[in-house]
Amino acid sequence: MKKIKLSSENEMVYEFLKMEVDSDRFKKQIETVLEKMHITTDIITNGNIMCEKENTLRIEILKRFRGYKDEELFENFPTSVEWIWTEFERDDISKIIYIEYSYWNELSNYTGSPLEAAKTILSGKTVYDVPNDRAIEGAKKLRAGHKFPPLIFLTDKSEKRYIILEGHGRMTAYGLASDLFQNVSVLLGYCNNEELDKWYGEMPKPLK
Repeated sequence: MKKIKLSSENEMVYEFLKMEVDSDRFKKQIETVLEKMHITTDIITNGNIMCEKENTLRIEILKRFRGYKDEELFENFPTSVEWIWTEFERDDISKIIYIEYSYWNELSNYTGSPLEAAKTILSGKTVYDVPNDRAIEGAKKLRAGHKFPPLIFLTDKSEKRYIILEGHGRMTAYGLASDLFQNVSVLLGYCNNEELDKWYGEMPKPLK
């Protein structure tokens, strides 16, 4: 992993929303929030992180959309995070793990690893009747030369693990095409180890 330049909370919020508003799963939810706030998608798709009014609005959008900073996905989220733009290489992929969530737990055989999730997908197994089509199509796009938008991870100073905050689907596609995981743009947040543990939790063991 190579550090490129410093970033900020405002840029993380902006990038998070840009990725999610472009997803089939979350686009409608964000649009509903924007409609209630009487704001157009332009604040996400063509925003300005130097504008404090926009930054305040985007934080409120993320709060209503995903619970930022203390509910839902962001429950127990670290209070102090240093955001840095980085580039990840192939060797880094073994330290990347999904957030603790029942679907990702089972897909990765309770390892959290996208590489293990890829093995599950290649075996033909599905989890909770969710088709694996998107991950497979994503891997095909990578092999056809498509470039994914940046990913967002959290880590601590030890850098022993990189927990996915945004980009689980894209990271699963990379698991299926791990040889293409090179020079990958990642917005990486550094935080306290104890706070990272509190947010991430502990992956449960599989039921016997």
